[in-house]
Amino acid sequence: MKTKSVTRSISGTIAYWGKNNTAIGTEHFQLAFHNKGCSFRAFCELDDIDLLRDVTVAFTSSWQPIDGFSRITQAGQVVASNWFIFNKDKVNVKSTELGLGEVTQQFTNTVPFQYLGLHPLQNDALITTQVDKSAPKQYITIKGITNSLSENGDQGLAAIPVNIEVAYLGNEALTVKAGTFNARKYALRWQPHWPPAYVWVQDEAPVFLKMTWEKIDNWYELVSLEQSN
Repeated sequence: MKTKSVTRSISGTIAYWGKNNTAIGTEHFQLAFHNKGCSFRAFCELDDIDLLRDVTVAFTSSWQPIDGFSRITQAGQVVASNWFIFNKDKVNVKSTELGLGEVTQQFTNTVPFQYLGLHPLQNDALITTQVDKSAPKQYITIKGITNSLSENGDQGLAAIPVNIEVAYLGNEALTVKAGTFNARKYALRWQPHWPPAYVWVQDEAPVFLKMTWEKIDNWYELVSLEQSN
């Protein structure tokens, strides 16, 4: 009998909401699990700023990044692309940015990067896989790398090391448009001077359910979910 390459697939759609519950964007994502890890894909449409984000990341079975790619298109023009490759001792990054051309970067990986943040919301949810739930309400620091420090991930589009503070706040029942779930709630501080964002993920798998953040007027929720084994 032929072995299936993909042992489990999870796909969903996230709605982006702005002021007065105005629809401002959509994210479609897929998590394709296999015997040694997971492949993640997302396509994000930010209608309010005319931006498209195309992302893919490969993970080990412990959710360590292997490689990743992001392409940002704004107003119909590709403005940046980033390719990340994680090696045992270093991370190599090759980027192209409108007006700057090709940029090559390298970062020491002797203390491994635990997270690659490329700004899809489902990508944000995956940082929770690096948090031990045995110490609730205590912030821990996750060593990561990102392609932008701006809220929408549309500025300064080169690789930047970051330390992200994450706290597990407990489990609760959460209802979103996609259904009612047993959810894990987390607080995320991307920068020390920013207020935390609150993120809920499905308890059974690290699937994004909802996010709120007082720094901006937007909020986000899962509106559809499909799973297959």
